This record gives sequence, structure tokens and C-alpha cells, in this order.
Amino acid sequence: MQSLVYSVEKVDVEELLVIPENPRAISITAHGWVPTTGWSHPALSPHIYVMPPRDGILDVSFLADVPTGLALQVFTRIRVVESLLVPHWVIGVRVHASTNRLEARIAGLTPRQEEPPPPGQGVPVPWPFPWWAPKAVPPKSDGQYP
Repeated sequence: MQSLVYSVEKVDVEELLVIPENPRAISITAHGWVPTTGWSHPALSPHIYVMPPRDGILDVSFLADVPTGLALQVFTRIRVVESLLVPHWVIGVRVHASTNRLEARIAGLTPRQEEPPPPGQGVPVPWPFPWWAPKAVPPKSDGQYP
């Protein structure tokens, strides 16, 4: 069973190789504490948004598997490194634990604006409907397209 770790101590975020046609990818490293020994499989679970947050910060939960059986009652360090594909609006992350949360921004990054596809893009090739095809728009009298 996974549960939030006790606390998060340090968060580092960096952008991975950027390819303009692909979604942005980031690497998150989080260091924290768990209350006993035996915690395993640390992971970061991104929150799902209906509307993107105004601050551009992606919230993620720092989770790990709770030990089963005997465990020493001593605080133990835990660390996770994970890569995520993120939407264009992300400029940083906020890592949540049971007792606190920490935020880290991607250095020198501003939200990317979604660019509309160029005209004529988005039509599957070959056109799947042989009985109907989109009509070309004739130019205006001054040679400009509408």
C-alpha cells in the first residue's frame, strides 16, 4: 500500500532535452524522511487538473510503499528521481508530503504558448473519404487569402 512520506526536505527540477514538436519533459529529484525503516518503491504522482493553475506550478505527491512486518521506529531518509512529460504551462513543481510541501522552479523557464497548427495541417493523408474532400479557398481580388 502506498502512502505519503513523512516530510520532503529538498526538491530539484531540471528540464530535459527540448524537442519543439514533443511535450516538455522534466526530471524531478525529491529527498525526504519516512518514520520507520522498510519503506520501498518511492514515486511521484502528479495531480490531475481540470483547469491549469494560474501560478504554473505542477503539484505532485511523494509516495512510497509502507513496510509490512517488523520495522525499526527510526526516521530514515528516502529519495526518488523521476522523469515526467508535462504540459506547456508548467514552470515548476510543488512536492507534497504528510507534514509539509516544497516548491522548485525550472531555472529561467516561462510557460510555452501553444501554437496553432499551420493552415492545411491536421488533415489525414491520404484523405479517408474519396467521395468528399475539403475545398480550396480562392484568393481575394488582391491576391490575399482570407
